Amino acid sequence: MNHILINATHKEEIRVAIVKNQKLTNLDIETSLNRKTKGNIYKAKISRVEQSLEAAFVDYGKEKHGFLPFKEVSPFFAEGVNPKGDKLTISDVLKEGQDIIIQVEKEERGNKGAALSTYINLAGAYMILTPNNPKSSGISRQISASDRQDLKKELPKLDVPKHSGLIIRTEGAGRGASELQWEVDHLTQLWKSIKTATKKQDAPFLIYQESDITVRALRDFLREDTDSVIIDDLETYQKARDFINFVMPHYLDKIKFFDVTDHSLFAHMSVESQVKNVFNREVALKSGATIVFDATEALTAIDINSARATRGTSIEDTAYKANLDAAEEIAIQLQLRDIGGLVVIDFIDMASEANRTSIEKLMEKATANDRARVQIGSISRFGLLELSRQRLMNSVLESTGKTCSVCNGSGTNPTIPSLSLRILRQLEDSLNSNKGSGDITIQSSVEVITYLLNEKRQNITEMEAKHEIKITLLPNQYMHFPHFTVNKQKGNKSTHHKSFQAISKPQENPNVINYIDKPDIPAISTNQPSTKMPEKKVSFMSKLAEIFSSEKKTVQKPKNARPQNRNRNRNQNRNQNRNQNRNQNRNTQENSKSANNSDSGADKPKSDNQRNNNNQNRNRNRNRNRIKNQKNNAELNTKTSENKATKPADTAATKAVDTAATKAVDTAATKAVDTAATKAVDTAVKSSAEKNQNKDTKSVKPSRKPVKKALKKESSTSKENIKINAVEKVASKQVIDSDEKAS
Repeated sequence: MNHILINATHKEEIRVAIVKNQKLTNLDIETSLNRKTKGNIYKAKISRVEQSLEAAFVDYGKEKHGFLPFKEVSPFFAEGVNPKGDKLTISDVLKEGQDIIIQVEKEERGNKGAALSTYINLAGAYMILTPNNPKSSGISRQISASDRQDLKKELPKLDVPKHSGLIIRTEGAGRGASELQWEVDHLTQLWKSIKTATKKQDAPFLIYQESDITVRALRDFLREDTDSVIIDDLETYQKARDFINFVMPHYLDKIKFFDVTDHSLFAHMSVESQVKNVFNREVALKSGATIVFDATEALTAIDINSARATRGTSIEDTAYKANLDAAEEIAIQLQLRDIGGLVVIDFIDMASEANRTSIEKLMEKATANDRARVQIGSISRFGLLELSRQRLMNSVLESTGKTCSVCNGSGTNPTIPSLSLRILRQLEDSLNSNKGSGDITIQSSVEVITYLLNEKRQNITEMEAKHEIKITLLPNQYMHFPHFTVNKQKGNKSTHHKSFQAISKPQENPNVINYIDKPDIPAISTNQPSTKMPEKKVSFMSKLAEIFSSEKKTVQKPKNARPQNRNRNRNQNRNQNRNQNRNQNRNTQENSKSANNSDSGADKPKSDNQRNNNNQNRNRNRNRNRIKNQKNNAELNTKTSENKATKPADTAATKAVDTAATKAVDTAATKAVDTAATKAVDTAVKSSAEKNQNKDTKSVKPSRKPVKKALKKESSTSKENIKINAVEKVASKQVIDSDEKAS
């Protein structure tokens, strides 16, 4: 089950999670204090051109200027430009103060500014339009070969603007020319509005803002294999439905609303614990090993510790199994945390070369489904594996947090004695280098100043006597550990100022600490299409083909089922005939035994006759049940044959079945069984009883005539039963033959 979960109950932080089989596979978080700028289009101004870097710094309205390399400058800027040297350089194309339209390719992070490009990409649901880059046309690699061939046939039919290119996305597979042309027209109109907006205002300003996180998630992740999109905010739900209704109406039934009165969406889907795990520095594995993530500005180090991993039979086997688990989990964590740049993985040392190659192959297989481009190296003799991952967005940690103001990103703080000694050494160095300096004031946290006043008072007094100055120690409640300042006092202060009045209060800029949110207002307010996507036209011939194909599919099912029913009927008839023959043989043997043993007394023939009567009654019931089953099978076969066969086959099959199966079986079987069998049994029983009574009264030798008559009558009944079986066999054969003809 694949789901897209959008948690938008709190507008300050919107979370989008991709869940496959109750496992988190992708996570994107956007906060109001750290908005995404990737994909935004600005009208900017060239602030400086650096020939040594073959790049230019661009002012696009942010505090840090963007970085524009020469390879990202469109060739249209070089039209009519004569190079000063042997080849064209960036200083020949771009000049300081020049206005330019740029798009953000990478977010700014750390001390680096944003990476910019003049190649504009306008993303839609089915394609990406490149209005000033005709060489970037292509089709997504995730599209199958058959759909790729169909798209290559449809692309020449599209009316694409001049000097523009198209990149068909995965969702564009199977779309017709009318649907693709509708989005080409929408993106072309958007590009025209961008060009007209640049003429109305001076640089720098925001022209076009990329869609928010909800629209991006629906546009990039909603596919046919997605079961549902669950949203827990009513406003966001309605916005998503409007977007899907305009752009992808065939997915409208997948948009669902979740009520959060009982519990939250992520907790209901068992995802909240997995989201918390993304922010942890250490990740535990099933094997008992652990993975530790340490990120720098451009490099991420991943260390694998064996910890409690004792599952293997030897040291090599334990290390190999722990590395296998770690490789799979690292591939998942790279996507969840959106770690980009250079990644160095320190695997547990393995001596076997085969184990190393298997780890490398597993790493390639695990990162095959990653949307970002991943390049993997080989494991060195030190157990290190290097890989490079494309940076799509800022990582999750960078999107939701900022650098710690206490440790400045180092993650550790000095102890109070070490920080106090650091202050004393800095004070002593400054006094020795600058003789004749004035008084000095030291400000720090309460703990540090208390340590200096008590444990290091002698050192401070010695420095005051040596340099003939006054050192003032001020505990500042606004200053957090481990920050401190060492400042010189300016001039002679008036006597009415006390030392505690010299405590400096911090002057914090609210924009720096992101307390006030002032989003940029783009010149183009809406980027959604104004018209609804045209419905896919289906020709009359294609409808007929679908109807006939559906009929064929429905007809194929009974064809596959009929031979099974026919074989089942044949087996049932064979088993019934075998049982009847066995019963008949037993009856004849019992009758012959009763005839031979009739001289011994009168009680034995009575019991034998009762047994014969019971056997005959059983045979009679079995024959009737078998006849009913044959009737039912004949009716079922005639119904299926009527649906498939033509009229001549229907009449022939039904007539043969009705006449042969019903009439012959009914008349012959019922009459013969009812008349012959009952009469013969009754006469045989009566005659045998009367003769036995005469034998007892007259006390003469018994004659064998009644026995012979009874044997003749019993033999006649057995013959009649055999005839009935023969008639029934003929009827069943006719039924089978009629079925085969009908099929």
